[in-house]
Amino acid sequence: MRVLIATGGSCHATEAFRRAILDWDPELVIAADSGLRHLLAMQIRPHLLLGDMDSVDPALLVQAQEMGLEPRVFPSHKDETDTELALSIALEEAGADAEIRIIGGTGSRVDHTYANLHLLNRYYCQAELWDGDSRIWILQGPVVETVEKPRWFSADKTAYVSFLPFGTPVTEVSLEGFEYPLDRYDMDVNAVIGTSNQLREHQGQISFSNGIMLCSIVQE
Repeated sequence: MRVLIATGGSCHATEAFRRAILDWDPELVIAADSGLRHLLAMQIRPHLLLGDMDSVDPALLVQAQEMGLEPRVFPSHKDETDTELALSIALEEAGADAEIRIIGGTGSRVDHTYANLHLLNRYYCQAELWDGDSRIWILQGPVVETVEKPRWFSADKTAYVSFLPFGTPVTEVSLEGFEYPLDRYDMDVNAVIGTSNQLREHQGQISFSNGIMLCSIVQE
């Protein structure tokens, strides 16, 4: 099952991004607290609204209730973040093989962004962070994967692709089809050599033998 989770960070809700989400056709849509605003801005109706409701706009909450959506309210003093709760409920509702896309998972709150990257690593086989200007995902080796520009990116903007070790060294990294290729390169845990690469054509390929890689493609 395809699950869309909207959480309360930044989301550049372009029309192209909205169309890409609708074409992806989520079967379950969850608003985590103030993530409700991103869904309503894109005219996407959530099936579930949950969280501690400490940051959601009261007017949007009234609008959601008028749509027949009753929030599942959790205490503000809790161990889980709202995004973590949404992921747990997504897996309960959709099963362990759910495909999950999170919007609003990054922004000015660096602590929230970093926490969401850890959640992404926890569910790396299933989850990605999407935004109107970015796609972020985790790979664990051994892996070979094709990388291409997201369909919602603008043709007149430059796309930058970064591959950074996430808590572990990453061995035998090869990049093909990029401006800066690599051939079986070993990255130590603090390596930043994979920052701000670019695709030479429509797509490229990354492969590595062992380790965990944080991958992102952003446009500006």
